[in-house]
Amino acid sequence: MMRPYVGRYFGKTGRPALLLIGESHYLPKRSKQHVLPERWYSGNFSTLTSKERDWISTSDIMNWARSERFSDKGHWIWKNALWEINANGPRYKDYTRVADDIASYNFFLRPGIKGESLVVMSEDIEVANEAFVIHYKKLQPSAVIFLSCLAFTHFRLPAVCTVPVIWTPHPSSKWWNRVAVKYGNRRGRDILAHFIRTLDWHRNAL
Repeated sequence: MMRPYVGRYFGKTGRPALLLIGESHYLPKRSKQHVLPERWYSGNFSTLTSKERDWISTSDIMNWARSERFSDKGHWIWKNALWEINANGPRYKDYTRVADDIASYNFFLRPGIKGESLVVMSEDIEVANEAFVIHYKKLQPSAVIFLSCLAFTHFRLPAVCTVPVIWTPHPSSKWWNRVAVKYGNRRGRDILAHFIRTLDWHRNAL
């Protein structure tokens, strides 16, 4: 359920194969299994309700969100990132087409509580970095983009990763549209836009 979403043209069109990494999934406030790392990582899908499974099904969530044009505020992380990529990269008439060209998943594999950031524990860091290596080897992206400061802070660059890795503040946070000294007097969206403009988007006709 938590495996990466992979767009149908990811790595197949000659365009950059971007791996976008968010922070974590969320579960309903009444859910309990994910509160403690040992309970979460010792469980499996059979210990979750159907609703909880829906909330952590990465590909299903992305496909549904795209069909709704990312109208739900909880999906603005992808809406804002895809819009910025499109404006500075392929420039499709419909920015949601960028979803076909990217892969994405959430870095931490233990969900947070709805409306709150995950309280990161040592187990979360270890599992997340092990999973990154697995996903990286399988997907072979041309670049990795972290859309979360919290996730990037706990990322350990493995020797196997030889492509550019950048990070931005969360695209649904205030820093996406607000200039900050710590970002070089740029907005979060400017960081992504600058990087996307350095990539080759013109190897195939759009």
